[in-house]
Amino acid sequence: MPATEAPAQERLLDAALEVAALHGLSRLSVGDVAKRAGLSRQTLYKHFTSREDLVAQTVLREAGRMVEGIIAAAEVHEDPLDSLEAAIVRALELLRGHPLLDRLLATEPEALLPLLVEGSGSVLDAVELVARQMLEARLPELGEEQARAGADLLSRMLVSYAARPPAQDPAVVARVLSHAVVAGVVAAPGPEHPALPTPRPAP
Repeated sequence: MPATEAPAQERLLDAALEVAALHGLSRLSVGDVAKRAGLSRQTLYKHFTSREDLVAQTVLREAGRMVEGIIAAAEVHEDPLDSLEAAIVRALELLRGHPLLDRLLATEPEALLPLLVEGSGSVLDAVELVARQMLEARLPELGEEQARAGADLLSRMLVSYAARPPAQDPAVVARVLSHAVVAGVVAAPGPEHPALPTPRPAP
């Protein structure tokens, strides 16, 4: 769908992402966003209550897109380790190549941490949700405590990589991290569940 035919809210979110990626969050103005979207300020305020609401909704949408990409990568594989590894690779790729994250890392690192970890629309919450769903789907024998702990560990590690991208190739990081999660927290016994079998050795 051409940009001029997209729903107004989507056009404004696209414009907000582009403006933030170009100029950073501190210089983002609703006037610039409305102009880039080809809409009026009045239209913008019909969809967003404030500049802060616009920024929050932009981050929430981008986090949702990341979740969709991670789930799609995981669903290609049936084996739990292969599925987890593919999901981690995709998460690292999405985090490393995101235009807003790249801009904030370069020019406004102090603005990055709140977007990553604070609020109900944070990247951390989005990644933790998909990590837990994936672990529960691929390892149904896990107890709730194990799944939550594994998802929490995995999401925190991935978000730390977003704040400071690893020097190694994403595939290498994903291989090590997936085995560490399964062999560690995920495989640990819960209060009502015995330990899972030891994961197969990495190739």
